[in-house]
Amino acid sequence: MPLKLPSFRARRNAYPADLWTKCPTCEEMLFNKQLDKHLRVCPNCGHHFRLSASARLEQLADPGSWVEHDPGLQSVDVLGFVDQKAYPDRLIAAQTATGLRDAAIWGTATIGGSPVALCVMDFGFMGGSMGAVVGEKVTRAAEHALETRIPLIVVSASGGARMQEGTLALMQLVKTLAAVERLSGAGIPFLSVLSDPTTGGVFASFAAVGDVNIAEPNALIGFAGSRVSSGTIAQELPAGFQRSEFLFAHGFIDRIVARAGLRDELARLLRLLPPRALAAAPRDAPIEMDLERFRPRSFLNSLVEKVGELGQPSDGRPASDVEQGKADPRDAVWSRVMLARNLHRPRTLEFLAEMADEFVELHGDRLFGDDAAIVAGIARIDGRRVVVVGQQKGADTDENIRRNFGMPHPEGYRKAMRVMALAERFGLPILTLVDVPGAHPGADSEERGIAESIARSIGLMSRLRTPIVTVITGEGGSGGALAIAVGDVVIALENAVYSVISPEGCASILWRTAEQAPAAALAMKMTAADQHALGVIDLVVPEPREGAHLDHAETARRLKAIVVDRLAALGELSIDQLIESRYRRYRVLGSYTEAEMPEPTPPPAGRGLGDRLRDLLGPGRRVVSGATPSWSRDEPPAREEV
Repeated sequence: MPLKLPSFRARRNAYPADLWTKCPTCEEMLFNKQLDKHLRVCPNCGHHFRLSASARLEQLADPGSWVEHDPGLQSVDVLGFVDQKAYPDRLIAAQTATGLRDAAIWGTATIGGSPVALCVMDFGFMGGSMGAVVGEKVTRAAEHALETRIPLIVVSASGGARMQEGTLALMQLVKTLAAVERLSGAGIPFLSVLSDPTTGGVFASFAAVGDVNIAEPNALIGFAGSRVSSGTIAQELPAGFQRSEFLFAHGFIDRIVARAGLRDELARLLRLLPPRALAAAPRDAPIEMDLERFRPRSFLNSLVEKVGELGQPSDGRPASDVEQGKADPRDAVWSRVMLARNLHRPRTLEFLAEMADEFVELHGDRLFGDDAAIVAGIARIDGRRVVVVGQQKGADTDENIRRNFGMPHPEGYRKAMRVMALAERFGLPILTLVDVPGAHPGADSEERGIAESIARSIGLMSRLRTPIVTVITGEGGSGGALAIAVGDVVIALENAVYSVISPEGCASILWRTAEQAPAAALAMKMTAADQHALGVIDLVVPEPREGAHLDHAETARRLKAIVVDRLAALGELSIDQLIESRYRRYRVLGSYTEAEMPEPTPPPAGRGLGDRLRDLLGPGRRVVSGATPSWSRDEPPAREEV
């Protein structure tokens, strides 16, 4: 009987993860040391692996030039958010795994000898999601670039806004875009580098509006992922969609640069695009003033008595459903969501029919077409000429189809921008009415630049030299709402809701089932009362009877009195005061803490999990090094990715 020798094939085919990495494109096993020498680009097929922030800095910055700023910033659980895991626990897990305090780091460096303010995002930290800390770091980098008049470079790697921070994360879109807009006005270059992936709210904000947009090959870049598109409009995205080459072909990216040439490309652009001479700074450069006097809340007090007459609590702050002692807070919040979505709720045209003495609607974006989901025009309200921009859902199935269920395409937002620019030219105030589940997430919207149009609209509204009053009348869904909701004063109807993502979308990602939407709505604190408590909304207007859908005329009467009052109050401010006040309104939104950092010391070799835990439990954090930990490799996107 012949002897059967043991097989060693299984052992030979086992590749230790700390020594080998499998390329997800060509499926070749790559020796990690050789992969690092190739800047973590597959030498066989050119696949660009994801990089940690530290590895990215080592590749881009001149040796010895990097100086980190604000390393102690860390997120705060303002909402008390709990899904399958509490938000603080998620933060600790991400900090332990990455050695970072949050998903971005910023500082100063030189690239090819040119000084820059540099901010780098890290997808390894909760999918690179943007919360208050990421927004603050991008903003501080932009403000430092403005103050020192050096170019700004941001390397994006993110799944979008951080759901666990709700609308406070959504407000970071405004904060970062407003800071970048100031760079544009001062003639300071902003170079945006988009890596894999750059999606959601990050792409619909600063990442899309660089003076030069550069992407790595085959990077995933887009507004809404395939899961959102299929779940919202039952549309599957085509192959090759939302990749660098797709965006380049459609005109949203200037350059696609392989990683090996990225540093030289940036150095060349910095030489060719220096900051404009200071003497040529525009007249609307930031001005020094006592900002507290011009904060919109400082003149909201005049409404306390008027709002009180309409049924608001005497302290001017609406009581939330939880405070009112409802039996199940999830049911109470979900009932608000259902009221906000009620088919008979008044929309923009219904409000104008009750509030305006006359209204002339304007059509078309002058580039591609018209979008019936956005209504825009010139109105007269109580004798005052005002430009009105609002979202419009349909009253029946046919009208909903014609108006795309109130979800605008890019041409809708570009029409809104055209009309808002008209308002600025003729010195007319702007009233925006928001009621949208979200921007249209389909393939045609992506092809025409939905993220870019949202980012441009937010940036435009942050610097418009005319008063803006925004009213959330129903659903305020994510960036699709924020694109026309950057106001000097933000008002909401009592049963309106405002959120960073739909509760169904949040539940499907964090709870892994859309059936937990009521729990997600409660966790995100999306009711008008909760948003008022967070400072996102300035005033809440009580609705008549059981809701606005039962009495359009009375709802419009209550809203009209407050809108007219706020427009009059804003008209008393000078234009410079108005712009600075608007900037500060959004600049302060978002909560974080800042730990005192000790002097950095070089980390010892071979640091393990215990070392990282000790770093996190202590006041300091390890310094940036060139080591690339395993979590930075191409793994499936984290559940936190939006």
